[in-house]
Amino acid sequence: MRIQLSDLRRAADALFDHLERTGRTEIDLTEDFYWNIPEKRLYSVYSPPPESELTVGQLSDDWNEVAKIASGQRPPIAYALVWLSSLLRFIGSKLVS
Repeated sequence: MRIQLSDLRRAADALFDHLERTGRTEIDLTEDFYWNIPEKRLYSVYSPPPESELTVGQLSDDWNEVAKIASGQRPPIAYALVWLSSLLRFIGSKLVS
């Protein structure tokens, strides 16, 4: 499967537009820590990672890094999509609309 970045951008814009139309202009991060599965195990669904390989991520850290990019304090890097994805996953799982 191949995804065009322009299609992904249009989908993200549509989703953010939807949130704003429903009156959501802020998101409360009511949780902070989450389980993180190492990338080498993330897509190996037939071989679960050993508990010893699980690490902890932190939404507040992810947001701090993404906010630096948004403000221009830090240049954008591709890995920042991982930080952004953690935030989007939280938002998507907490909001129903």
